[in-house]
Amino acid sequence: MTLSILAAACANDAGVRVQSAVPILPETTAPAAPTPTDAPDDTTAPTDTAPTTQAAPPTTVEDVTEPLIIEPELAVSIPFTDVVDADAAKPARDHDGFVAVAFTDIERWWNETFPAVYGDAFEPLDGGLYAGYPERSTPIPGCGEPETNYDDLQLFVAFYCNVGDFMAYDDGDDPDFSLLTPLADAFGPAVMGVVLAHEYGHAIQERIGALDRPIATIITEQQADCFAGAWTGQAYRGESPLLRLGDTDVRAGLLAMLEVRDPVGTNQFTPGGHGSAFDRVGAFQVGFLEGPARCAELLDDPLPLMPNQFQPFSADAILEGNAPYDCDALSPDVLSQLFPNGCTSAPEFLADDLLNFWEVTFADEFGSAYGGFTVQRVDSLASVSCADARRLTPQVVVCPVERVVVYDEPAVLDLYNEFGDFTLGYIYGVAAAELVQLDLGSELAGEDRILLDDCYTGAWVRDITPSSNGTTPRSQRDTDGDGVPDSTVATSPGDLDEAIRMTILLGDIGANVDELGTAFEKIDAFRTGVLGGLAACQAG
Repeated sequence: MTLSILAAACANDAGVRVQSAVPILPETTAPAAPTPTDAPDDTTAPTDTAPTTQAAPPTTVEDVTEPLIIEPELAVSIPFTDVVDADAAKPARDHDGFVAVAFTDIERWWNETFPAVYGDAFEPLDGGLYAGYPERSTPIPGCGEPETNYDDLQLFVAFYCNVGDFMAYDDGDDPDFSLLTPLADAFGPAVMGVVLAHEYGHAIQERIGALDRPIATIITEQQADCFAGAWTGQAYRGESPLLRLGDTDVRAGLLAMLEVRDPVGTNQFTPGGHGSAFDRVGAFQVGFLEGPARCAELLDDPLPLMPNQFQPFSADAILEGNAPYDCDALSPDVLSQLFPNGCTSAPEFLADDLLNFWEVTFADEFGSAYGGFTVQRVDSLASVSCADARRLTPQVVVCPVERVVVYDEPAVLDLYNEFGDFTLGYIYGVAAAELVQLDLGSELAGEDRILLDDCYTGAWVRDITPSSNGTTPRSQRDTDGDGVPDSTVATSPGDLDEAIRMTILLGDIGANVDELGTAFEKIDAFRTGVLGGLAACQAG
Protein backbone atom coordinates (compact mmCIF):
# COMPACT_ATOMS: atom_id res chain seq x y z
CA MET A 1 0.00 0.00 0.00
CA THR A 2 1.02 3.57 -0.64
CA LEU A 3 0.06 6.63 1.37
CA SER A 4 1.03 9.70 -0.62
CA ILE A 5 -0.24 12.60 -2.68
CA LEU A 6 -0.84 10.88 -6.00
CA ALA A 7 0.12 12.79 -8.77
CA ALA A 8 6.53 -11.00 -28.83
CA ALA A 9 8.77 -13.99 -28.96
CA CYS A 10 12.53 -13.56 -29.02
CA ALA A 11 15.02 -16.12 -30.21
CA ASN A 12 18.30 -16.50 -32.04
CA ASP A 13 16.24 -17.57 -35.03
CA ALA A 14 13.15 -15.48 -35.72
CA GLY A 15 11.29 -18.68 -36.60
CA VAL A 16 11.99 -20.30 -33.23
CA ARG A 17 9.51 -19.73 -30.42
CA VAL A 18 9.60 -20.97 -26.87
CA GLN A 19 6.46 -20.39 -24.82
CA SER A 20 7.17 -20.99 -21.15
CA ALA A 21 5.00 -21.72 -18.14
CA VAL A 22 6.63 -19.07 -15.99
CA PRO A 23 8.03 -15.60 -16.65
CA ILE A 24 11.69 -15.32 -17.55
CA LEU A 25 12.17 -11.57 -17.42
CA PRO A 26 15.30 -9.57 -18.20
CA GLU A 27 16.51 -9.48 -14.62
CA THR A 28 16.42 -13.28 -14.49
CA THR A 29 19.22 -15.37 -15.94
CA ALA A 30 17.80 -16.92 -19.09
CA PRO A 31 18.90 -19.85 -21.25
CA ALA A 32 21.55 -19.08 -23.80
CA ALA A 33 19.45 -19.95 -26.82
CA PRO A 34 15.86 -18.68 -27.17
CA THR A 35 14.52 -16.04 -24.82
CA PRO A 36 11.19 -17.36 -23.53
CA THR A 37 8.07 -15.30 -23.61
CA ASP A 38 5.22 -16.47 -22.27
CA ALA A 39 -0.78 -6.30 -9.40
CA PRO A 40 -17.57 10.40 13.10
CA ASP A 41 -14.09 12.18 12.90
CA ASP A 42 -12.94 10.74 16.23
CA THR A 43 -13.67 7.20 15.05
CA THR A 44 -11.29 7.14 12.12
CA ALA A 45 -8.09 6.03 13.81
CA PRO A 46 -7.54 2.56 15.25
CA THR A 47 -7.87 2.45 18.99
CA ASP A 48 -7.17 -0.04 21.73
CA THR A 49 -10.44 0.73 23.50
CA ALA A 50 -12.35 -2.49 24.14
CA PRO A 51 -16.03 -2.93 23.28
CA THR A 52 -18.06 -1.56 26.16
CA THR A 53 -20.88 -4.09 26.06
CA GLN A 54 -20.06 -7.49 27.47
CA ALA A 55 -22.71 -9.89 26.27
CA ALA A 56 -23.01 -13.16 24.40
CA PRO A 57 -19.76 -14.74 23.16
CA PRO A 58 -18.94 -14.17 19.51
CA THR A 59 -20.21 -16.52 16.88
CA THR A 60 -17.41 -18.56 15.38
CA VAL A 61 -16.39 -20.07 12.10
CA GLU A 62 -14.35 -23.24 11.83
CA ASP A 63 -10.59 -22.78 11.92
CA VAL A 64 -9.30 -22.57 8.37
CA THR A 65 -6.53 -25.05 7.66
CA GLU A 66 -4.94 -26.42 4.52
CA PRO A 67 -7.36 -29.01 3.10
CA LEU A 68 -6.22 -32.57 2.65
CA ILE A 69 -5.06 -33.39 -0.86
CA ILE A 70 -7.87 -35.24 -2.60
CA GLU A 71 -6.70 -37.15 -5.65
CA PRO A 72 -8.45 -36.46 -8.96
CA GLU A 73 -10.73 -39.26 -10.11
CA LEU A 74 -9.15 -41.08 -13.07
CA ALA A 75 -11.57 -43.17 -15.14
CA VAL A 76 -8.75 -44.87 -17.04
CA SER A 77 -5.17 -45.96 -16.47
CA ILE A 78 -2.71 -45.04 -19.21
CA PRO A 79 0.94 -46.17 -19.17
CA PHE A 80 3.13 -43.16 -18.59
CA THR A 81 5.63 -43.98 -21.34
CA ASP A 82 2.80 -44.31 -23.87
CA VAL A 83 2.26 -40.57 -23.47
CA VAL A 84 5.48 -39.01 -22.17
CA ASP A 85 9.00 -39.43 -23.53
CA ALA A 86 11.14 -40.62 -20.59
CA ASP A 87 14.09 -42.98 -20.32
CA ALA A 88 14.72 -45.78 -17.88
CA ALA A 89 16.51 -43.44 -15.47
CA LYS A 90 13.38 -41.44 -14.69
CA PRO A 91 12.45 -41.53 -10.98
CA ALA A 92 8.82 -42.48 -10.36
CA ARG A 93 6.64 -39.57 -9.26
CA ASP A 94 3.27 -39.67 -7.53
CA HIS A 95 1.83 -37.54 -10.35
CA ASP A 96 3.00 -39.73 -13.26
CA GLY A 97 -0.31 -41.54 -13.71
CA PHE A 98 -2.21 -38.26 -13.61
CA VAL A 99 0.11 -36.63 -16.16
CA ALA A 100 -0.50 -39.46 -18.64
CA VAL A 101 -4.28 -39.22 -18.32
CA ALA A 102 -4.39 -35.41 -18.17
CA PHE A 103 -2.26 -34.91 -21.29
CA THR A 104 -4.35 -37.48 -23.15
CA ASP A 105 -7.47 -35.65 -22.05
CA ILE A 106 -6.11 -32.25 -23.11
CA GLU A 107 -5.58 -33.59 -26.64
CA ARG A 108 -8.98 -35.31 -26.61
CA TRP A 109 -10.62 -32.06 -25.53
CA TRP A 110 -8.87 -30.00 -28.20
CA ASN A 111 -9.82 -32.58 -30.84
CA GLU A 112 -13.44 -31.73 -30.03
CA THR A 113 -12.98 -28.07 -29.17
CA PHE A 114 -10.71 -26.79 -31.96
CA PRO A 115 -13.15 -27.45 -34.84
CA ALA A 116 -16.01 -25.94 -32.81
CA VAL A 117 -14.07 -22.77 -31.95
CA TYR A 118 -11.86 -22.27 -35.01
CA GLY A 119 -13.70 -24.21 -37.74
CA ASP A 120 -10.68 -26.31 -38.77
CA ALA A 121 -9.53 -29.85 -38.12
CA PHE A 122 -7.32 -30.28 -35.08
CA GLU A 123 -3.67 -31.34 -35.49
CA PRO A 124 -2.30 -33.05 -32.38
CA LEU A 125 1.15 -32.23 -31.05
CA ASP A 126 3.57 -33.73 -33.57
CA GLY A 127 6.71 -33.80 -31.43
CA GLY A 128 5.17 -35.12 -28.23
CA LEU A 129 5.78 -34.40 -24.55
CA TYR A 130 9.15 -34.80 -22.80
CA ALA A 131 9.87 -35.13 -19.08
CA GLY A 132 13.19 -33.66 -17.94
CA TYR A 133 15.09 -34.64 -14.77
CA PRO A 134 18.74 -34.64 -13.63
CA GLU A 135 19.13 -38.39 -14.16
CA ARG A 136 18.00 -38.31 -17.80
CA SER A 137 20.65 -39.55 -20.26
CA THR A 138 18.70 -39.37 -23.51
CA PRO A 139 18.47 -35.88 -25.03
CA ILE A 140 15.44 -33.61 -25.15
CA PRO A 141 15.13 -31.81 -28.50
CA GLY A 142 16.37 -28.26 -28.58
CA CYS A 143 14.48 -25.12 -29.49
CA GLY A 144 17.01 -23.11 -31.47
CA GLU A 145 19.82 -25.28 -30.08
CA PRO A 146 20.74 -28.93 -30.79
CA GLU A 147 19.15 -30.07 -27.52
CA THR A 148 17.55 -28.72 -24.36
CA ASN A 149 19.87 -28.63 -21.37
CA TYR A 150 18.21 -29.66 -18.09
CA ASP A 151 19.40 -26.52 -16.33
CA ASP A 152 17.61 -24.46 -18.99
CA LEU A 153 14.46 -26.55 -18.62
CA GLN A 154 14.44 -25.81 -14.89
CA LEU A 155 14.34 -22.09 -15.69
CA PHE A 156 11.46 -22.53 -18.10
CA VAL A 157 9.62 -25.02 -15.79
CA ALA A 158 7.61 -26.13 -18.85
CA PHE A 159 7.57 -24.91 -22.42
CA TYR A 160 6.16 -25.35 -25.89
CA CYS A 161 8.47 -25.04 -28.92
CA ASN A 162 7.17 -24.58 -32.44
CA VAL A 163 10.34 -26.08 -33.91
CA GLY A 164 9.51 -29.76 -33.73
CA ASP A 165 6.07 -28.95 -32.28
CA PHE A 166 6.84 -30.43 -28.87
CA MET A 167 6.45 -29.69 -25.15
CA ALA A 168 8.74 -30.39 -22.21
CA TYR A 169 8.40 -30.04 -18.46
CA ASP A 170 10.73 -30.20 -15.48
CA ASP A 171 10.11 -33.37 -13.49
CA GLY A 172 12.92 -32.83 -11.00
CA ASP A 173 12.07 -32.82 -7.30
CA ASP A 174 14.78 -30.61 -5.76
CA PRO A 175 12.75 -27.90 -3.95
CA ASP A 176 15.65 -25.44 -4.26
CA PHE A 177 15.64 -25.55 -8.06
CA SER A 178 12.45 -27.20 -9.34
CA LEU A 179 8.90 -25.89 -9.04
CA LEU A 180 6.37 -28.35 -10.45
CA THR A 181 7.02 -31.51 -8.45
CA PRO A 182 7.13 -29.67 -5.09
CA LEU A 183 3.89 -27.87 -6.02
CA ALA A 184 2.23 -31.14 -7.04
CA ASP A 185 3.41 -32.80 -3.83
CA ALA A 186 2.05 -29.92 -1.75
CA PHE A 187 -1.27 -29.25 -3.47
CA GLY A 188 -2.02 -32.29 -5.60
CA PRO A 189 -1.28 -33.47 -9.15
CA ALA A 190 -3.86 -31.16 -10.75
CA VAL A 191 -1.08 -28.52 -10.78
CA MET A 192 0.56 -30.58 -13.54
CA GLY A 193 -2.61 -30.63 -15.61
CA VAL A 194 -3.08 -26.86 -15.38
CA VAL A 195 0.52 -26.22 -16.48
CA LEU A 196 0.31 -28.67 -19.39
CA ALA A 197 -3.06 -27.23 -20.48
CA HIS A 198 -1.48 -23.76 -20.43
CA GLU A 199 1.43 -24.90 -22.62
CA TYR A 200 -0.93 -26.66 -25.00
CA GLY A 201 -2.66 -23.32 -25.36
CA HIS A 202 0.56 -22.03 -26.95
CA ALA A 203 0.50 -24.97 -29.37
CA ILE A 204 -3.01 -23.89 -30.33
CA GLN A 205 -1.74 -20.33 -30.86
CA GLU A 206 0.89 -21.70 -33.25
CA ARG A 207 -1.85 -23.50 -35.19
CA ILE A 208 -3.97 -20.36 -35.61
CA GLY A 209 -1.01 -18.14 -36.49
CA ALA A 210 -1.26 -16.04 -33.34
CA LEU A 211 2.46 -16.33 -32.62
CA ASP A 212 3.22 -14.68 -35.96
CA ARG A 213 1.25 -11.59 -34.97
CA PRO A 214 2.81 -8.57 -33.21
CA ILE A 215 1.05 -9.32 -29.92
CA ALA A 216 2.56 -8.60 -26.50
CA THR A 217 3.60 -11.72 -24.60
CA ILE A 218 1.22 -10.86 -21.77
CA ILE A 219 -1.74 -11.19 -24.14
CA THR A 220 -0.79 -14.63 -25.44
CA GLU A 221 -0.10 -15.72 -21.86
CA GLN A 222 -3.51 -14.45 -20.78
CA GLN A 223 -5.15 -16.54 -23.48
CA ALA A 224 -3.12 -19.62 -22.50
CA ASP A 225 -4.22 -19.18 -18.87
CA CYS A 226 -7.80 -18.92 -20.13
CA PHE A 227 -7.47 -22.13 -22.15
CA ALA A 228 -6.05 -23.85 -19.03
CA GLY A 229 -9.11 -22.70 -17.09
CA ALA A 230 -11.46 -23.92 -19.84
CA TRP A 231 -9.91 -27.39 -19.83
CA THR A 232 -10.05 -27.48 -16.01
CA GLY A 233 -13.69 -26.41 -16.09
CA GLN A 234 -14.80 -29.21 -18.37
CA ALA A 235 -12.98 -31.76 -16.22
CA TYR A 236 -14.55 -30.26 -13.08
CA ARG A 237 -18.06 -30.40 -14.56
CA GLY A 238 -17.74 -34.08 -15.43
CA GLU A 239 -17.60 -33.52 -19.20
CA SER A 240 -14.42 -35.57 -19.65
CA PRO A 241 -14.68 -39.37 -20.03
CA LEU A 242 -11.12 -39.77 -18.74
CA LEU A 243 -10.92 -37.88 -15.45
CA ARG A 244 -12.83 -35.76 -12.97
CA LEU A 245 -11.37 -32.83 -11.07
CA GLY A 246 -12.76 -31.58 -7.75
CA ASP A 247 -12.73 -28.41 -5.68
CA THR A 248 -9.31 -29.17 -4.23
CA ASP A 249 -7.94 -29.53 -7.75
CA VAL A 250 -9.35 -26.16 -8.79
CA ARG A 251 -7.81 -24.64 -5.68
CA ALA A 252 -4.48 -26.22 -6.67
CA GLY A 253 -4.73 -24.50 -10.03
CA LEU A 254 -5.32 -21.15 -8.37
CA LEU A 255 -2.34 -21.68 -6.09
CA ALA A 256 -0.22 -22.54 -9.11
CA MET A 257 -1.15 -19.15 -10.62
CA LEU A 258 0.11 -17.46 -7.44
CA GLU A 259 3.43 -19.28 -7.71
CA VAL A 260 4.07 -18.47 -11.38
CA ARG A 261 3.01 -14.82 -11.44
CA ASP A 262 5.33 -12.03 -12.55
CA PRO A 263 7.63 -10.69 -9.83
CA VAL A 264 6.02 -7.76 -8.02
CA GLY A 265 7.21 -4.45 -9.40
CA THR A 266 7.85 -5.56 -12.98
CA ASN A 267 6.09 -4.22 -16.05
CA GLN A 268 3.83 -6.97 -17.36
CA PHE A 269 4.43 -5.76 -20.91
CA THR A 270 8.11 -6.67 -20.63
CA PRO A 271 8.86 -9.47 -23.12
CA GLY A 272 8.27 -12.68 -21.20
CA GLY A 273 5.67 -11.09 -18.91
CA HIS A 274 2.84 -13.34 -17.74
CA GLY A 275 0.86 -11.04 -15.45
CA SER A 276 0.17 -10.68 -11.75
CA ALA A 277 -1.67 -13.39 -9.83
CA PHE A 278 -4.81 -11.22 -10.05
CA ASP A 279 -4.46 -11.15 -13.85
CA ARG A 280 -3.58 -14.83 -14.23
CA VAL A 281 -6.29 -16.09 -11.89
CA GLY A 282 -8.78 -13.84 -13.68
CA ALA A 283 -7.96 -15.28 -17.10
CA PHE A 284 -8.13 -18.82 -15.67
CA GLN A 285 -11.56 -18.09 -14.18
CA VAL A 286 -12.87 -16.61 -17.44
CA GLY A 287 -11.94 -19.82 -19.22
CA PHE A 288 -13.37 -21.99 -16.44
CA LEU A 289 -16.71 -20.16 -16.40
CA GLU A 290 -17.15 -19.03 -20.00
CA GLY A 291 -15.30 -21.66 -22.02
CA PRO A 292 -12.80 -21.77 -24.89
CA ALA A 293 -14.82 -19.63 -27.31
CA ARG A 294 -14.43 -16.67 -24.93
CA CYS A 295 -10.71 -17.44 -24.62
CA ALA A 296 -10.42 -17.27 -28.41
CA GLU A 297 -11.53 -13.63 -28.28
CA LEU A 298 -8.82 -12.50 -25.87
CA LEU A 299 -6.12 -11.84 -28.46
CA ASP A 300 -8.21 -9.01 -29.90
CA ASP A 301 -10.25 -8.18 -26.79
CA PRO A 302 -7.95 -8.83 -23.82
CA LEU A 303 -8.99 -8.70 -20.19
CA PRO A 304 -7.98 -5.59 -18.21
CA LEU A 305 -4.60 -5.75 -16.50
CA MET A 306 -3.74 -4.38 -13.08
CA PRO A 307 -0.68 -2.14 -12.54
CA ASN A 308 2.36 -4.12 -11.43
CA GLN A 309 5.22 -1.62 -11.70
CA PHE A 310 6.58 0.64 -8.96
CA GLN A 311 7.25 4.31 -9.50
CA PRO A 312 11.05 4.61 -9.80
CA PHE A 313 12.90 5.56 -6.60
CA SER A 314 9.64 5.77 -4.62
CA ALA A 315 9.19 4.66 -1.03
CA ASP A 316 6.86 2.05 -2.44
CA ALA A 317 9.64 0.61 -4.59
CA ILE A 318 12.16 0.66 -1.76
CA LEU A 319 9.74 -1.07 0.62
CA GLU A 320 8.59 -3.44 -2.16
CA GLY A 321 5.00 -2.30 -1.89
CA ASN A 322 4.57 -2.86 1.85
CA ALA A 323 3.71 0.06 4.09
CA PRO A 324 5.09 -0.15 7.63
CA TYR A 325 2.88 -1.82 10.19
CA ASP A 326 4.56 0.26 12.92
CA CYS A 327 6.34 3.47 11.99
CA ASP A 328 8.21 3.43 15.31
CA ALA A 329 9.98 0.26 14.17
CA LEU A 330 11.75 2.20 11.39
CA SER A 331 15.04 3.92 12.02
CA PRO A 332 15.13 7.75 12.07
CA ASP A 333 17.23 7.73 8.88
CA VAL A 334 14.68 5.59 7.04
CA LEU A 335 11.79 7.69 8.32
CA SER A 336 13.39 10.95 7.17
CA GLN A 337 14.35 9.50 3.79
CA LEU A 338 11.12 7.73 2.89
CA PHE A 339 8.56 9.75 4.85
CA PRO A 340 9.80 13.35 5.05
CA ASN A 341 6.23 14.56 5.70
CA GLY A 342 5.61 12.05 8.46
CA CYS A 343 4.85 8.33 8.58
CA THR A 344 1.37 6.89 9.09
CA SER A 345 1.20 3.16 9.76
CA ALA A 346 -0.84 0.81 7.57
CA PRO A 347 -3.34 -0.07 10.34
CA GLU A 348 -4.14 3.63 10.71
CA PHE A 349 -4.37 4.83 7.13
CA LEU A 350 -6.22 1.74 5.90
CA ALA A 351 -8.92 2.25 8.52
CA ASP A 352 -9.12 5.97 7.74
CA ASP A 353 -9.42 5.33 4.03
CA LEU A 354 -12.14 2.71 4.42
CA LEU A 355 -14.14 5.11 6.56
CA ASN A 356 -13.71 7.85 3.97
CA PHE A 357 -14.73 5.53 1.13
CA TRP A 358 -17.91 4.32 2.78
CA GLU A 359 -18.88 7.74 4.14
CA VAL A 360 -18.65 9.24 0.64
CA THR A 361 -20.30 6.20 -0.95
CA PHE A 362 -23.25 6.24 1.45
CA ALA A 363 -23.79 9.93 0.85
CA ASP A 364 -23.53 9.63 -2.94
CA GLU A 365 -25.22 6.28 -3.53
CA PHE A 366 -27.66 5.81 -0.67
CA GLY A 367 -28.38 9.31 0.60
CA SER A 368 -27.67 8.30 4.18
CA ALA A 369 -24.82 8.24 6.69
CA TYR A 370 -22.42 5.39 7.28
CA GLY A 371 -22.18 4.46 10.95
CA GLY A 372 -18.38 4.32 11.04
CA PHE A 373 -16.24 2.04 13.18
CA THR A 374 -13.26 1.94 15.49
CA VAL A 375 -10.52 -0.70 15.52
CA GLN A 376 -9.28 -2.75 18.44
CA ARG A 377 -6.21 -4.98 18.38
CA VAL A 378 -6.10 -7.94 20.77
CA ASP A 379 -3.72 -10.79 21.46
CA SER A 380 -6.49 -13.37 21.09
CA LEU A 381 -10.07 -13.22 19.81
CA ALA A 382 -11.02 -15.54 22.65
CA SER A 383 -10.97 -12.47 24.90
CA VAL A 384 -13.62 -10.66 22.83
CA SER A 385 -17.22 -10.62 24.00
CA CYS A 386 -19.78 -8.22 22.61
CA ALA A 387 -23.40 -8.11 21.54
CA ASP A 388 -24.24 -9.94 18.30
CA ALA A 389 -20.55 -10.48 17.52
CA ARG A 390 -19.74 -11.68 14.02
CA ARG A 391 -16.53 -13.57 13.39
CA LEU A 392 -15.83 -13.12 9.69
CA THR A 393 -12.45 -14.83 9.46
CA PRO A 394 -10.21 -16.57 11.99
CA GLN A 395 -8.47 -13.19 12.44
CA VAL A 396 -11.33 -10.68 12.77
CA VAL A 397 -14.57 -10.15 14.70
CA VAL A 398 -17.07 -7.35 14.16
CA CYS A 399 -19.04 -6.00 17.11
CA PRO A 400 -21.98 -4.34 15.32
CA VAL A 401 -23.62 -2.69 18.33
CA GLU A 402 -20.40 -1.00 19.43
CA ARG A 403 -19.23 -0.52 15.80
CA VAL A 404 -15.86 -2.06 16.64
CA VAL A 405 -13.64 -4.13 14.37
CA VAL A 406 -11.48 -6.42 16.52
CA TYR A 407 -8.54 -8.30 15.05
CA ASP A 408 -6.08 -10.86 16.38
CA GLU A 409 -2.84 -8.89 16.11
CA PRO A 410 -0.35 -11.80 16.40
CA ALA A 411 -2.19 -13.74 13.68
CA VAL A 412 -2.45 -10.69 11.41
CA LEU A 413 1.21 -9.83 11.94
CA ASP A 414 2.17 -13.36 10.88
CA LEU A 415 0.19 -12.92 7.63
CA TYR A 416 1.52 -9.39 7.20
CA ASN A 417 5.14 -10.51 7.53
CA GLU A 418 4.74 -13.59 5.35
CA PHE A 419 2.60 -12.26 2.50
CA GLY A 420 2.42 -8.46 2.68
CA ASP A 421 0.51 -5.48 4.00
CA PHE A 422 -2.74 -5.97 2.10
CA THR A 423 -3.53 -9.09 4.09
CA LEU A 424 -4.59 -6.50 6.69
CA GLY A 425 -6.30 -4.45 3.98
CA TYR A 426 -8.43 -7.46 3.04
CA ILE A 427 -9.32 -8.19 6.68
CA TYR A 428 -10.29 -4.55 7.27
CA GLY A 429 -12.22 -4.53 4.00
CA VAL A 430 -14.51 -7.47 4.77
CA ALA A 431 -15.11 -6.17 8.32
CA ALA A 432 -16.13 -2.71 7.07
CA ALA A 433 -18.27 -4.36 4.38
CA GLU A 434 -20.14 -6.39 6.99
CA LEU A 435 -21.06 -3.17 8.79
CA VAL A 436 -22.18 -1.74 5.43
CA GLN A 437 -24.56 -4.66 4.98
CA LEU A 438 -25.96 -4.04 8.46
CA ASP A 439 -26.47 -0.34 7.71
CA LEU A 440 -28.22 -1.21 4.43
CA GLY A 441 -30.48 -3.74 6.13
CA SER A 442 -29.17 -6.65 4.08
CA GLU A 443 -31.05 -9.87 4.69
CA LEU A 444 -28.39 -12.07 3.12
CA ALA A 445 -26.99 -14.84 5.28
CA GLY A 446 -24.22 -17.41 5.22
CA GLU A 447 -22.10 -17.77 2.11
CA ASP A 448 -24.05 -15.19 0.09
CA ARG A 449 -23.43 -12.57 2.75
CA ILE A 450 -19.71 -13.37 3.02
CA LEU A 451 -19.29 -13.20 -0.77
CA LEU A 452 -20.94 -9.77 -0.86
CA ASP A 453 -18.41 -8.65 1.76
CA ASP A 454 -15.70 -9.83 -0.65
CA CYS A 455 -17.30 -7.91 -3.51
CA TYR A 456 -17.65 -4.71 -1.44
CA THR A 457 -13.99 -5.06 -0.47
CA GLY A 458 -13.14 -5.23 -4.16
CA ALA A 459 -15.21 -2.09 -4.82
CA TRP A 460 -13.15 -0.20 -2.25
CA VAL A 461 -9.95 -1.52 -3.83
CA ARG A 462 -11.13 -0.36 -7.24
CA ASP A 463 -11.43 3.18 -5.91
CA ILE A 464 -7.80 3.27 -4.74
CA THR A 465 -6.13 1.32 -7.55
CA PRO A 466 -4.10 3.54 -9.90
CA SER A 467 -4.82 3.68 -13.60
CA SER A 468 -2.08 3.69 -16.23
CA ASN A 469 -1.49 7.40 -15.54
CA GLY A 470 -0.85 6.73 -11.85
CA THR A 471 -4.02 8.31 -10.45
CA THR A 472 -6.82 6.61 -8.53
CA PRO A 473 -10.54 7.38 -8.97
CA ARG A 474 -10.86 8.90 -5.49
CA SER A 475 -7.69 10.97 -5.81
CA GLN A 476 -9.51 12.83 -8.60
CA ARG A 477 -12.45 13.74 -6.39
CA ASP A 478 -12.80 16.50 -3.78
CA THR A 479 -16.21 15.84 -2.28
CA ASP A 480 -16.10 18.51 0.42
CA GLY A 481 -14.48 21.16 -1.81
CA ASP A 482 -11.55 21.80 0.54
CA GLY A 483 -8.98 21.44 -2.24
CA VAL A 484 -7.74 18.11 -0.86
CA PRO A 485 -8.40 14.84 -2.74
CA ASP A 486 -10.85 12.45 -1.12
CA SER A 487 -8.03 9.91 -0.81
CA THR A 488 -4.25 9.94 -0.89
CA VAL A 489 -4.08 6.16 -0.53
CA ALA A 490 -3.27 3.86 -3.43
CA THR A 491 -2.80 0.14 -3.80
CA SER A 492 0.71 -0.99 -4.65
CA PRO A 493 1.85 -3.73 -7.02
CA GLY A 494 1.28 -7.01 -5.21
CA ASP A 495 -1.63 -5.81 -3.05
CA LEU A 496 -4.30 -7.45 -5.18
CA ASP A 497 -2.30 -10.67 -5.24
CA GLU A 498 -2.19 -10.57 -1.43
CA ALA A 499 -5.98 -10.26 -1.35
CA ILE A 500 -6.24 -13.21 -3.75
CA ARG A 501 -4.02 -15.23 -1.43
CA MET A 502 -6.31 -14.41 1.50
CA THR A 503 -9.39 -15.60 -0.39
CA ILE A 504 -7.64 -18.88 -1.19
CA LEU A 505 -6.50 -19.28 2.41
CA LEU A 506 -9.96 -18.61 3.83
CA GLY A 507 -12.23 -20.29 1.28
CA ASP A 508 -14.34 -23.38 1.93
CA ILE A 509 -12.71 -26.67 1.02
CA GLY A 510 -15.57 -27.56 -1.33
CA ALA A 511 -18.62 -26.17 -3.09
CA ASN A 512 -20.84 -28.33 -0.88
CA VAL A 513 -19.73 -26.56 2.33
CA ASP A 514 -21.47 -23.22 1.67
CA GLU A 515 -20.10 -21.33 4.68
CA LEU A 516 -17.54 -18.83 3.43
CA GLY A 517 -17.51 -19.54 -0.31
CA THR A 518 -14.85 -21.58 -2.05
CA ALA A 519 -11.59 -19.91 -3.01
CA PHE A 520 -12.90 -19.80 -6.58
CA GLU A 521 -16.15 -18.12 -5.50
CA LYS A 522 -14.41 -15.65 -3.21
CA ILE A 523 -11.93 -14.63 -5.89
CA ASP A 524 -14.77 -14.19 -8.37
CA ALA A 525 -16.67 -11.96 -5.92
CA PHE A 526 -13.59 -9.87 -5.11
CA ARG A 527 -12.71 -9.48 -8.80
CA THR A 528 -16.28 -8.45 -9.56
CA GLY A 529 -15.91 -5.54 -7.15
CA VAL A 530 -12.44 -4.57 -8.40
CA LEU A 531 -13.45 -4.59 -12.07
CA GLY A 532 -17.06 -3.43 -11.83
CA GLY A 533 -17.31 -1.45 -8.61
CA LEU A 534 -20.25 -1.12 -6.26
CA ALA A 535 -22.81 -1.30 -9.08
CA ALA A 536 -21.55 -4.74 -10.10
CA CYS A 537 -21.78 -5.96 -6.49
CA GLN A 538 -25.33 -4.65 -6.16
CA ALA A 539 -26.32 -6.23 -9.48
CA GLY A 540 -25.05 -9.61 -8.36
